[in-house]
This record gives sequence, structure tokens and C-alpha cells, in this order.
Amino acid sequence: MRVLVTGATGFVGHWLMLELAEAGHDPIGTPPEGELDIRDLKAVADYVGAIRPDAVAHLAGLAHEHDARNEPDLAMAVNEGGTRAVLEAIGAVGHEHYRPAVLVTGSAAVYGRPDPRDLPLRESAPLRADTPYARSKLAQERVAVERGAALGLPICATRSFNHTGPGQRRDFLAPALARRVLEARHTGETVPVGNLDVRRDLGDVRDVARAYRLLLEGLAEGQVPAGSVANVATGRAVSIRQVLDLIGEAAGVRPIPRVDSRLVRANEAPEIVGDATLLHHLTGWAPTIPLERTLADVVASVAADMDREPSVARGLAENPDDG
Repeated sequence: MRVLVTGATGFVGHWLMLELAEAGHDPIGTPPEGELDIRDLKAVADYVGAIRPDAVAHLAGLAHEHDARNEPDLAMAVNEGGTRAVLEAIGAVGHEHYRPAVLVTGSAAVYGRPDPRDLPLRESAPLRADTPYARSKLAQERVAVERGAALGLPICATRSFNHTGPGQRRDFLAPALARRVLEARHTGETVPVGNLDVRRDLGDVRDVARAYRLLLEGLAEGQVPAGSVANVATGRAVSIRQVLDLIGEAAGVRPIPRVDSRLVRANEAPEIVGDATLLHHLTGWAPTIPLERTLADVVASVAADMDREPSVARGLAENPDDG
């Protein structure tokens, strides 16, 4: 399949492009944000019309809770408005038989702060989107399902739980912790942390990319029903303390944590974990990469970045619900 990937230059987009190519598909990425505004219907329609892809993976969007809190209107415009523009652009191609498979990657943030009795979260769990980011992703999911049905597209939206891996932006949880642990290895200082006892479903970006590829293939082959909404999750909750310890093992240091009030979020959910039974049923997908390898690869990636940029200052913006 010729697969158009929006957000191809982003963290997950990079890995999805590799996954698609390795599986024998022809991935084509949209231009970077500065060259193509995903909210610009005419520009996106011209691009889609020129390529006429067999499938579209829509990843482009604002993906960080911190950014959405700072600019909630932009988060809604990009996540909901950009998704609407992509779908209308496909519809604008104008050929009655042109119905490419479409995957819209959403977020488990739509579940909000879950009731512990609902864990692990299935797709039927209540949606309690309670932040600007979560609300923008819920709006994105709804426009995907509604406009996809109206346009007759084989479409699926995901509710993707936390995932990490090499190359993730440095203010997400795992790379931020890795950077501080590596710095502590040289300075002997304590490692600033937030709440170490919260537990999250944390997967590997390469497993997530494989899930996206399988969903696209299933949509194209009719095995994934149009309008499906599926969790992408490991089904395993790990504490931030465990994440810190595994990063320390990979870095060859025993980190000594120090709680920093700037990293402690009020009213944080004690545990968030998903159930990917539906995804497994539809595609056969299951996570295969152990967390130890994921975090070791993150440490190696961050260490390489630090070698190239030794003067980069320590970041303190990580959030266990970002990535």
C-alpha cells in the first residue's frame, strides 16, 4: 500500500515510517509543519489529491499535555481541526470509488482520571476528559468517527496509552528521567522526581507503530470494522519508581531520588492501565518489547544526545501521562 503519514517527522511518525517500509509498504510523509499546515483544508486536499494514497495514518497533532495547557485553543484547532481537514481533504478527491483506509491516532487521556473499579480500562469505560489536551483528543476521536462514517471511509481511531522509546522529546517522562540520572552519574547529585508511586501503562513506541500498521492493514482488508475505536496498551502498570530504577540499571548508577514540588501534580490518578483485548482480537497484536530494553534504548539515545549537546540544561517538565 501507498500510505500517507501525517506527522511523519515526529517521534511516533518516524517509527511508523520505518515499520511500514519494513513490512513492504510505500510510506510517504507529509511535509514538516512549517511547510504544510494540517489545518489548511485546501493545502491538505491538494497534497492528498496529488498522492492518492491507499491508506492514511493521521499522527500530526499537538501531543504534549503541557503544551495544551499553555495553548488550549491551539490544541483544539490542531487536534480536532486538523483531523477534520484531513478527512475532508480525502473526501474532496471526488472519486466515488476512492475510499482509503484511515487511522487516526488518539490518546487514552480521553478516559481522564479513572475510577479504580474500571481498571484495566476497556473501550466501554467512561470518558472523563478533564484537561485541554484530553478534551482536544476526545473531540478528535469524535470527528474521526462521525466524518469517517459520513464520507464512507474505513476508519479506526486509537486510544493509545503511554509509550516511549529512542528519540522521544526530552521533556517526556522517560527521556527526562534518563537525562537526570545520567547527569547524576557524573555529579553524584540526587535525581529530582515527582510522585514515584503512581503507576502507568508504559509501552514501546516500536510496538505501537506495529499496532498502527496492523490496524491499517486490517482496515484495508476489511478485517477491522469501519468506525472502530481501539486501545493500544500493554495491560501492565509500572510505577515511576520502577521506571527510575530500570533507567538507573541501564545507566550503571543507583539513582537517589529527591522529590521536587515542581514535578508533583495535584490530584494525580494513582493508576492508569489499559486493556488491549479488542486490538488483539482485530489484528493479533500483542506487545513484544520488554520495558527493560525500551528504557535501556532510551538511556542510550539520551546519552548520545548529551554527547552531542553537552551544555543542554536539565528539563523539569515531565509528566507521567505524557508519552
